[in-house]
Amino acid sequence: MSARIAGHFVGMKDIKRYKDKIVSILTSDELLEFNRDSSSIIDFGYEYVEIGDYRRAFKLFSIGARLHESDPDILNGLGIALCELGRFRASRQVLEKAAALYPDDAVTLANLAGVYWEEADFEKAIHFYARSLEIENCIPETHFNLINVYYELGDLFMAYIACLNLLKVCPDDEQAIELRNDILLNLGLSI
Repeated sequence: MSARIAGHFVGMKDIKRYKDKIVSILTSDELLEFNRDSSSIIDFGYEYVEIGDYRRAFKLFSIGARLHESDPDILNGLGIALCELGRFRASRQVLEKAAALYPDDAVTLANLAGVYWEEADFEKAIHFYARSLEIENCIPETHFNLINVYYELGDLFMAYIACLNLLKVCPDDEQAIELRNDILLNLGLSI
């Protein structure tokens, strides 16, 4: 018997092979959780990203992508893990696919911008960070990344404008206030 998943036929033999791979990746406590909720593969993948175990995250997201190739959480996780492993081209390809499938997903666009930033394609990084903020303006990390891209380029005026936009969303954010003050000092203006 086989199941059709995301455009592919996945046989029971394949599902068993994927489950065996998952068993080899997860700890015993995680495996107990996985057996209760098989969708937790995404959660475990992101937990591994959080602790910096990108190889393990990559393995989990790769398995997830084979089973659910168009899931945005899996594609983003796979893209992030690849980027952190220094595989920028592969990361970009995965995230470009995710952006094509989900053109209005702010997180996907911000992740794609991050890969372009890593590749020093600043114009595309700025474009995708700005597009992400047009869709969802309340993610401080995206604002900070845009500010830092401008700052890295030496475009202090645009960094300042981006910082003011962040302060509209998070007026009491101490890090944003400190960053704005640093930019003003670098512009030669007084606070």
